[in-house]
Amino acid sequence: MIHTTKKKLQLLFKKFSYGLFKLFYGRINDFEDISSTSETKVFTSEIDKNFKYKIYLIRDGRLYTNTVDDAAFIKNNKLLNGPSFQIRNLNFSSIDNNIVLKNGTPRIQKKLKGKVFSLLSGGAGNYNYWHWLFDILPRLRILSEKKNLSDIDFFLFPNNNKKFQRETLKILGIPEKKQLSSLRYRHIKCDEIISTDHPYVTNNNATSAIQNLPYWIIDWLKSSLTENLNLHDNLFPNKFFIDRGDASENSSESRKIINEREVVEKLIEHDYKIIRLSNYSFIDQMKLFRNAKKVIGLHGAGFANIMFSNNNLEILELKPSGAGKMIENLAYKCKVNYDCISIVPEKYNFNNQMGHIKVNIKNLVEKL
Repeated sequence: MIHTTKKKLQLLFKKFSYGLFKLFYGRINDFEDISSTSETKVFTSEIDKNFKYKIYLIRDGRLYTNTVDDAAFIKNNKLLNGPSFQIRNLNFSSIDNNIVLKNGTPRIQKKLKGKVFSLLSGGAGNYNYWHWLFDILPRLRILSEKKNLSDIDFFLFPNNNKKFQRETLKILGIPEKKQLSSLRYRHIKCDEIISTDHPYVTNNNATSAIQNLPYWIIDWLKSSLTENLNLHDNLFPNKFFIDRGDASENSSESRKIINEREVVEKLIEHDYKIIRLSNYSFIDQMKLFRNAKKVIGLHGAGFANIMFSNNNLEILELKPSGAGKMIENLAYKCKVNYDCISIVPEKYNFNNQMGHIKVNIKNLVEKL
């Protein structure tokens, strides 16, 4: 009874506060396609003949995000279709589902002077290594076709407090004083807001698009992040198993190897080292994969490091049967030898990458 009353009071307070913010900042009742006007501009950035992206520029506009599913670019209290996005059921949805049309912009607005480049791409970029590399950072490349990045006053990232986020931004030359996190800057107004199309989701189907990343993203990340670095280091193991004990709570609870201890014991017998990628700096993760000959692990973001490896690397992915081919396709494009053990999950049998799997040890040894 107490819990129910508390929940009702919370809902009433939220409804009341949303109403106050709507009175203060205005209601967002309508949306329109963004077009080139005196206050908005749309440019085209052509990476190669196969990929053309739009760059959106809004003068004296607003940006609101709930940090997970929605980002709303607003001009004259109208939601702009193009840079705005709303993710529903893991895919990009119609703009009439954007959360600001229902809730308004219920956060204190922060005013920023100058040009702000938004690299928001959804909540996965907040903490996930794979999405940070492939969804967020390539937007820098897209914008650099038309704009000098040194002219940008602030870069709005989903987050920037993870170790790999800080390290990659340092390598790419993004000054810390110019970095903003959407976890703190959820509602901003500035002289100029810039955004780009998503680097690989070109048809709103993110689930399908992530399975087959464009070559240009892989090539650009590899060249930009390894430039002037010597990644050869014999001190790193050439055979290792990726221990996902450092995975986020949500990920570790929804995808794991049930008999991992048995798997680890068998791999140690075959001279594999057991590592946690989070114990290594970003540069050392690149070195790990560059010097490795054999890598085994459960389906996960750490396999993004395949792109930094040499062509002699052999990958063995242990995965739930619904996990798709994103890692296999990345290995193919990086000319890496790939194999997998695909297992029907014993728990969380969803038609996606989640699920608890039990590895057949005999099958594992045969693969080794």
